[in-house]
Amino acid sequence: MVQIELSAEEATELVRVLEEYLGDLRAEISDTDSSFFKEGLREEKGVIKDVLSKLHEVTTTTQS
Repeated sequence: MVQIELSAEEATELVRVLEEYLGDLRAEISDTDSSFFKEGLREEKGVIKDVLSKLHEVTTTTQS
C-alpha cells in the first residue's frame, strides 16, 4: 500500500482535478469506436472513481 500525506487544500484540489478528468474520460469512452481501447478507458474510470471515493471519505471526515 502506498500512502501520501496531503493538506486539506491539496486533497480538495486533487478531488476537483480528478472529477474534471472523470468527466472528460466519460466523453472519451462514449466517442471511442475501438472496443479494446474503450475497455481500457473503462478500467481507468474505475480506478479514478475508487481514488475519488477514498478522497471523499477523507475530506468529509476532516471537514466535520
